[in-house]
Amino acid sequence: MKVRQALPEEFQEIYKQGFKEWAKGRQLDSYIKDNQKEEENGIRYILVNDQEQIIASLMMIQFRPTLYGIGSIVVNPVFRNQGFGKKLVRECLEKHPEAAFILYSEIEPGYYEKMGFRVISNELQQSSKAICMIRAEDDLFEQVLQEPIPGYF
Repeated sequence: MKVRQALPEEFQEIYKQGFKEWAKGRQLDSYIKDNQKEEENGIRYILVNDQEQIIASLMMIQFRPTLYGIGSIVVNPVFRNQGFGKKLVRECLEKHPEAAFILYSEIEPGYYEKMGFRVISNELQQSSKAICMIRAEDDLFEQVLQEPIPGYF
């Protein structure tokens, strides 16, 4: 297994995997068009097996020099519950060990707490559909909270 940047020719497959999770009433074409906008703002990473099959993917967006967002995390249903999503997230976190990371969790926050993410206070939460969490050393965590928190992405 290895983590690498997704190639443009792999985006369609990634979008189709994401569509199964986040269609939100949209048709596939509309979903793809919305997600193509993300490619301008960040880097899509994938976890592939030895046959280059896409196991999991996520989007990493740099908001500030020391603040990155992680979103659109999806694991191919065939490979779920085997730790592959966690492996992808951890390897992406290691790319910028000095930085803080923010994500909006639509699943039980305990999953991300095991990777060092912390739920921010209710007063700072901005989304009713997801819980904002940050992973950072204490000083950087407090610094991130002093600046505007990026909205759900």
